Order: sequence, then C-alpha cells, then structure tokens
Amino acid sequence: MRWVLALVVGFSFLAAAQTPLKRGMELRYSGEAKLQQGQQSITASVQVIDLVTEVAEKGQATVASLRVFQPQIPDRPIPPEAALRFLDISVGGEEAIVPFEQVVAESPPFPFLANFARVLPIYFVPLDRLQAGKEWATKERLLPRPEVDAEVRYQVQGQEKVGDTACWLVTRSLPKPVPVPKMEGVQFAKIADSLWVNAQTGLVVRLKREGTLQLPQGALTATIQLDLQSVKPLDEATFAQRLKELQAIKAVQQKLGINLLQSPTKEGLDAAENAIAEFQRQFKDSPYLAYLQTWLRIVQSVRQGMERAEKQGAAIGQPAPDFELPTVDGKRKVKLSDLKGKVVVLNFFAHW
Repeated sequence: MRWVLALVVGFSFLAAAQTPLKRGMELRYSGEAKLQQGQQSITASVQVIDLVTEVAEKGQATVASLRVFQPQIPDRPIPPEAALRFLDISVGGEEAIVPFEQVVAESPPFPFLANFARVLPIYFVPLDRLQAGKEWATKERLLPRPEVDAEVRYQVQGQEKVGDTACWLVTRSLPKPVPVPKMEGVQFAKIADSLWVNAQTGLVVRLKREGTLQLPQGALTATIQLDLQSVKPLDEATFAQRLKELQAIKAVQQKLGINLLQSPTKEGLDAAENAIAEFQRQFKDSPYLAYLQTWLRIVQSVRQGMERAEKQGAAIGQPAPDFELPTVDGKRKVKLSDLKGKVVVLNFFAHW
C-alpha cells in the first residue's frame, strides 16, 4: 500500500514539475498588433504582464494576464485599451474556456481587446511534444459569442534560435474554414500562427499570429507579434501586494460586465464608478489601473448616453429649436421657423 501511495505522490510532483509556470513568476511580453480591413488598418503597441498566482499539485496554473494595447494614429492621441484576464492553464499549456460574461468583464469591448481576447494561444508546450514532425490537435474556442469551437492543429517544424535561446518552431493552423453560426457570410477563414518555444522550458519566447475573419463587407485580418522580454519571480512583498490588488479587482468586476452594458441603471453606474474610484484610492501604483481606467471610460460613456436619451425623451412633442442653414446652392438661407406648418424632412448623413 505504501508503494502505491508513494507512486501517486511521486506522479503528482512529476506533473507539477513538468509545467514551467511557478507561483509568483512574472512574464513580460511586448510587441505590436494590427487590424486591417481592405485598405484601412490600425496598429497598436502591446504590453503583456502575466503573473502566475497559483500552481496546483497536478500542474494546473492560474494566471492573471494584463494586456495593454496602445493604438497608434498620427497626430491623434488615443487612450490605451487594457484587459485583465484570469486564466486557468492546463498541464498541456492550454487556456481553459470560460463563460462569455466573464470574458466581457475581463476584456472590455474595444477593437483590439475584442480581436485579441486570447493573446497567447498556448502558454507553453510540454517538453515531450518538442520533437521534429510532432503533430497534435486541440479543440479551441475561437469566438465566445456566438460560441465557435473548432479543431486547431499544431506541428513542430524544427529547431531555430531566438537570440541566444535554442527554440523549437511550432506552427498553429486551422484545417478548414469555420462558419460562425447565425451570422450569414461570416467565417473564420484562416489561422496561421508561429510560436518559438524554449527548448529547455517549453515557454513561448516569440509569437507571430495571423487570423482572418471573412465578413460580408470583406476580410478582417488581425495580426500580432510578441517577444518575451523577461521572466522573473517576484519578491514576497511585491507578490503579496499584487494578490491583494487582484482580489480587489475581482470585487470590482462584480459591478462591471455585460449587464452594465445591456441594462444600465444609474444605480449600477454609480456603484461601478465608486468601486473603481475606491480601487484607485487604495492602490495608486497598481499596474492594473490601466484596466479599470478602460472600464471607467465605458461607464462614463454609457452614463452620457443615458443622459442624452433622457433629454431627447423629454423633448418629444415639444417645438423644435429654431436654426438657420444655407440652401444647397448657397444662394440663400432658410430658417426652420419660416417653414412652420409645413412638413420638414431632415436628412442626416456622413462621409469620409
């Protein structure tokens, strides 16, 4: 009986030892992302800070992943888009699927965050898979809503160096296009990713991703390239402080998310804004402030929309405010009050 128990305990420690993720480990990535549709495109610099908050006895890990996208538009300052995902990573390095509501709370609905809800498709590759020609397939969620799950294939191509680091090059691809249910003419047309994996640890040290979503109005291509900048254990005091901040973030997240967007109330917006303000007061130097500031912009925008709707509702049935505009030929001006008693059609349009 003792040798059976020893075997089980030994296997558990072996499984934990196989994951390169360690409690208190911080991984920092940086790079660039791009969204392109037709001739229009926008790029963003990317910073990712991953903190391993827990590693189970069998090797599963929990990671708090802060992603900050800074859109780049010449002569136009744009606030960053930041997400804070709480990820469960399997012993195979894959990210666990979570409910849509959790994704929205963790990753606010902005263009880059929506297209890169998953940044690293896999956090590490088990060392026993790192052999030339090795192939395997996983079922992954490509879209949280409507839910789109598909088989994705990995293949080890060979060995390459990234700087002085010996790596294995692993490709990730979609065997065939995957239609998006309930969205006619929309499908995932392509996934073409390359991952350079540390030959000693299995960690991803460089990533190049390219995905194409075919839409009725044309293809949307999302690309991202990241390089691992540093891997280090946090000192005990810093790690304890980060855990305290993350616990407070989870409490704030209870007041954010899909319900706040779909069914906003003044009380709900007040509660969200007050919770964010309280976090800012308690944790002035937290790296996670960027995430809450992103949500604060959404809360303020939703509040402004509600206030506008209230004003518009109060104006229904009231006389329209008078205004004066030039005619199309520019030869004269017309005042709304001059047309009193007549049917007036206002045509609002835009062009760019």
